[in-house]
Amino acid sequence: MSKRDHKNYFAYRSFWKEFDAMRDFTAAGFDLFTIFPSNTANSLGEPYSQYKPLWHWYETYDFAPFDEQIRDVLAINPDAKFLCMIDLNTPLWLHRQLACGNRLGADSFSSLTDALCDPRWRTYTEKYAVSFVDYAEKKYGDRIRAYIPACGVTDEWMDYSGGVETPQKLAAYQTWAKDNLPEIPRCIPCCADRFASSHLENRLRDPEKNADALAYWKFHSELVAQGILDFAKLIKEHCLTPKDVGVFYGYINELESKRIVQCGHLAYEKVLASPDVDFLISPGMYHDRKTGGFGGFMPPNGTIHRYGKRYMHECDQRTSTFNRKLSPHVTVDYVGWENTKADVAGVRREFARSLIHGTSLWMFDMWGGFYKSREVLDALHRCREIWEDFDDETREPVSEVALIADPASVLYVNDDGRNAGCNSRIPLLAQLNKLGAPYTVFSFDDIPHIKNAERFKLFLFPDLYEITEERLALLKKHVLHSDRHVMWGAGCGCSDGKGWNDGRMAEICGVSAASPVNEPVSMGSWFSCYMGAPEAVTPSGLKAAAARAGVHLYAEEAIPVFASEDLLMVHSADSGKTVIRLPEKAAVITELFEGKLRFENTDTLELDIHAPETLLFEVKKS
Repeated sequence: MSKRDHKNYFAYRSFWKEFDAMRDFTAAGFDLFTIFPSNTANSLGEPYSQYKPLWHWYETYDFAPFDEQIRDVLAINPDAKFLCMIDLNTPLWLHRQLACGNRLGADSFSSLTDALCDPRWRTYTEKYAVSFVDYAEKKYGDRIRAYIPACGVTDEWMDYSGGVETPQKLAAYQTWAKDNLPEIPRCIPCCADRFASSHLENRLRDPEKNADALAYWKFHSELVAQGILDFAKLIKEHCLTPKDVGVFYGYINELESKRIVQCGHLAYEKVLASPDVDFLISPGMYHDRKTGGFGGFMPPNGTIHRYGKRYMHECDQRTSTFNRKLSPHVTVDYVGWENTKADVAGVRREFARSLIHGTSLWMFDMWGGFYKSREVLDALHRCREIWEDFDDETREPVSEVALIADPASVLYVNDDGRNAGCNSRIPLLAQLNKLGAPYTVFSFDDIPHIKNAERFKLFLFPDLYEITEERLALLKKHVLHSDRHVMWGAGCGCSDGKGWNDGRMAEICGVSAASPVNEPVSMGSWFSCYMGAPEAVTPSGLKAAAARAGVHLYAEEAIPVFASEDLLMVHSADSGKTVIRLPEKAAVITELFEGKLRFENTDTLELDIHAPETLLFEVKKS
């Protein structure tokens, strides 16, 4: 049981009846469990839950399986509290009923935006959500900490419809256009127009030629965001006591081909601005999970902090023991960490990253077996003890490097599947992870609101394609001065929001896609540099750029090192001697996982890494 109140969460989650694991987590000090009373199937066609469904027909519910799920957890941990997911996806019977009604089914799993525009789907699903929350609040309201409305592909509010037209979606688009476009469109852009592009080897849209597509895809994300907010508000209105609401959303750092624009995840700032959503959730990034990598958060964590909201880091990284056999007929071939030692280093890495960024986290024992070895369970027990003492939702890294994501510019990306590398942040983040210094991901609109902005010495804009006159003025006021170094990707600034001019990048940035890579150009009061293709960026190149900018590098090696004011973490897949240099001397530096390392009155840590290994230090400056 927690020794103090926490705004953040540290929980266990599984799709299945993993009772032995629940006992192990209870023994490790966990008292918060995520449950998912489900009515639908997952992306493999298998039932999400091993409990029976609740929603059987129009306004016909059987909540006994929900009661059973609660009872099963309480039988293991009588002090348990819950994070409760609500399955809003379309049950098979309802999909068939809606399809037979007018030949337009609303399968929210694959075609989320179609469902959100269908008044019949909204009516039935809202009634289910209200009935579920009313029941849960009356019976278990004192135990439920938060509700998590789940919908769309894999319950993560992703849309896989490709933006196809339905009569209801057209009506919604025309309503949106009244406040957002000079003219109300007659129809949704056809497939050829939705996926037309002409710049940067046909990867990017033109603000004039493809204005209809840009507007439509913006509507597409705002439609998903508004759907989230509608359900979040509905849930809060039916809570008997105040509860948090969290959602899977805002994956701008992760989604790529066929998804970065089409999935509808670009309006995350609209969601964060609402009082009805308290935290965002995402799995750890998939592209740098291996031992020695550092993964990351799919939404920009700096933006989440700016809005005073929280983030839930879903730790679903596959350990060496995870269960691959999902049924007598379905076995997955996913790759996990190599062995128990890698499992321990990986679990510690994800925990330490979350702690330094001030996030919640849950350990996702997806289909069981993830947290099986005694070594991993002991590591989790120690993580839980550390969390009790150090959890702080306001903690952030002491970064001097800022990576800027821009939803408005991402709309220019044609993610139709013909173009590889749709998301420039994916390869860039994997290399930034090995900078040997912390960084923070912000969104463009955060720039005027960044706290202690003067500490940031290096800004990276991998895909700031749209720089209007207003945006340029903002950059000049808040970024382009004070001898800062700024790195740009190809195409930055080529759109002024009205037209496209390839020469505009050089006019604004002082460099272009033809410039030498990683060679700074003096712009008077700041320095500009072309970063090259994101997939060609290397840790050594980033280290050189950071050093020129005056960024403090904690390590010479290309390894993940992150720090806050009071914590420092190091992760490595390579054994050997490593020297970590702090920005200033500290009075006492103590390793927290093992408690064997202690340094006093120094700014230099000489470490002997026994890889794979993750170290977490408390840093006391006085």
